[in-house]
Amino acid sequence: MEVIHSVLRRLAAGRRACREKCTAQTVGFIRDVHRTGEKAGEFSRVRIQVDALDEEGKLFPTSIQKLVSWTQLALLTPGAALPIRYNPENRNQAMSDSYPDESHIQELLDRYECGRHPEGTPLAKRREINQNGVMKKAVLENLRLTGRVEDGEQEAEITVRFFREGRKVDTARRRMYLNDRLLENLIVGNYVDIRIVPENKNLFAFVVPANFICPR
Repeated sequence: MEVIHSVLRRLAAGRRACREKCTAQTVGFIRDVHRTGEKAGEFSRVRIQVDALDEEGKLFPTSIQKLVSWTQLALLTPGAALPIRYNPENRNQAMSDSYPDESHIQELLDRYECGRHPEGTPLAKRREINQNGVMKKAVLENLRLTGRVEDGEQEAEITVRFFREGRKVDTARRRMYLNDRLLENLIVGNYVDIRIVPENKNLFAFVVPANFICPR
């Protein structure tokens, strides 16, 4: 039991020191997971290598270490998203984040997408969706690939059908770039979650997990 306590005390001390320097919140996308061989009861210590987003929405490599259970370990797969904090002055220092700022992370994801598709949806429009959009359940009525490919993603023309106030049915249509993971999960005729700007029905976005946005 003293061995377990020793491991936990050492991890806690290291985490406190890291927390003081790791002030920038972001999201990291798992590249690889390695067990360190260190255990504390039913928990194993792992080193998780990630590609994280900086303040400009660009990816950089870093890693975190944490204790995880066997159940948690099964969820740490390549491409999965993790909220993390990192040291802006030394990006090699990073740790998991238990209290992520979702709006800030969404801003970073939007900047990332704008960097990949400069002629796509402008950052100002993406912010309008996040700030003024409302959540709705919609039916994916049509998905047509335009044949245009940019940075490994395909442009598609999307049409969705949804209910407005008063139970009036309406449709919205726009073009957007989609990666393979999203394309695999978008099935015409199925329900999808969207965030749509009421004053501009053709300004909408799919609501999906963060790891559906960045490629594996």
